[in-house]
Amino acid sequence: MGKRWEPLEKYSSWRKISVGMWKTPADPTIYGFETVDVSRLVPYLEEVSRVSGTKVGVAAYCAKLMATVFEEYPDLNVVMVGKKVHRRKTIDIFCQVAVGNEKASQADLSGIKLAEADKMDLVEIAKKLGSRAEDVRTGQDAEMEKTKSMVDVVPPWLMGGVLKVVDFLTFNVPFDLDKLGIRSDPFGSAMVTSVGQFNIKQGFAPLVPASRVPLVALPGVLHKAPFVTENGDVEARDALTVSCTFDHRVYDGYQIGRIVDVIRDVLMYPTRYYPEPEHWATPDTEPAQSPRPEDREAKPAPAE
Repeated sequence: MGKRWEPLEKYSSWRKISVGMWKTPADPTIYGFETVDVSRLVPYLEEVSRVSGTKVGVAAYCAKLMATVFEEYPDLNVVMVGKKVHRRKTIDIFCQVAVGNEKASQADLSGIKLAEADKMDLVEIAKKLGSRAEDVRTGQDAEMEKTKSMVDVVPPWLMGGVLKVVDFLTFNVPFDLDKLGIRSDPFGSAMVTSVGQFNIKQGFAPLVPASRVPLVALPGVLHKAPFVTENGDVEARDALTVSCTFDHRVYDGYQIGRIVDVIRDVLMYPTRYYPEPEHWATPDTEPAQSPRPEDREAKPAPAE
């Protein structure tokens, strides 16, 4: 019995070109997104910012959110080393930082790793991101400037080989090489890239091979969107679209479902996971304004 297929009699011109351009698919990337009702989150962040005196925005909240995902599911805090999946010992979140330039083509992308982000609260994360991001943008971050200076001296034709060597030394050598300038796991458990800062509602990003990060989250800009209320009415509410990129080598649909459940719940019900804004109040904090009724409505019990 022969095979269950046979060749086409004739290809289109585009089909011939496409077959010549692309190889057999070998990319483990999974993309997904969800638009979430954040009508409770927006006033929560506003009040936390007011009482603490520190601006706590969506980017900082999502960095903490990703740390919470791995607190809820420690076995999903993993890294691929060789052909094996290893569990990370700490929860570190890498946040991308855009570095502007008068010439758009020379704008750069850098980042900050929040080591042990699970042990930091929202205000701590916001302060760290704010101060480090400013240092990165103004060239005052010594670690980042050292990395950039090293990159500047490597010619483009040699960059691929250099990255492979650094990748091997970072993840495959079984001892610490920090003293040699090779940082251990420099990107951590997950990346957060806030495309909302560019006034983009929804974006997608690739997995970065050299980072060994299996999850990239992209929160967009806050906007209004229609939602069906508990009463069955349609209402325009504050919304946030979060896109995610997953590495299928370490996550399948079951694990991704658990991750998305946490992301959705933390965005919709912030006080289930984090303190009330008054937790960050100081003696100089002005009394809170009367909350909107919808911000204090009863929250349903978590799904079993």
